[in-house]
Order: sequence, then structure tokens, then C-alpha cells
Amino acid sequence: MTNVIPFPRKDQSPSPLPRQRVFYIGYWYVGPVLCQEVQTLYLKRKGLKNGKRYWSVITYGKYDESDNRTYSIEIEQCEENDVPDMLESFDLDNKVTLSELADMGWRGRVMYSADIVPLKPEQ
Repeated sequence: MTNVIPFPRKDQSPSPLPRQRVFYIGYWYVGPVLCQEVQTLYLKRKGLKNGKRYWSVITYGKYDESDNRTYSIEIEQCEENDVPDMLESFDLDNKVTLSELADMGWRGRVMYSADIVPLKPEQ
């Protein structure tokens, strides 16, 4: 007769956030139809504020033509769950997958919605 002591299983802790906070996601055309300019867009993971993490789409540019420095310019900001919708508004939803977002430190949830189609007709 042996005594077996069951140990509780350890819960899997989520992988730590990467140190990198700014990620390249693509480019975007800005300006009127024939004078369009290409802006390079980056996704920035911000810190936690009141228990919610915020993300933003930024680009780098100058405020004035005479300025020597390049600044990060925030274009749009959203909560963590709204990142896929924000990327879709910039037409970048096909450039970044959800698994790539998870590798960037995104821990949001996607709300899927679909119509339910019965396979068996009701009688």
C-alpha cells in the first residue's frame, strides 16, 4: 500500500509582455487624391490606466518643415479590445493577424458575431 499525495496543478501564467512597445504595421496614404503622401504607421502598446491597457497608432514626422527633430505623432488611441477595429479603420486588418498581435503583447478579446443558420428545417 502506497500513499500518493496529489499536488495541485499550476495554472499557466501568460507569457510576459515583450520589451518592445512600438511595432511596424504598414503604410497609409494621406492627402488629396492626386497629391497623396505615404505615412508609415506603427502600433504602440501603452501602459495600464485604471486596469485597462491602451494602444495607439502612431507615425513619425516633423511638426514644421524648418524643424530638425522628428517626433512621434499619435493618430488614434483605443482600448485593448478595440485594436482589431482600429486596424480595420486604417485598412490594416489584413496586414496583422491576431497571433501577431498576441506576440506584440495584445491580450484583448475579439467579439465575434454571426447569424445562426439552422441545419435542420423546423417542422
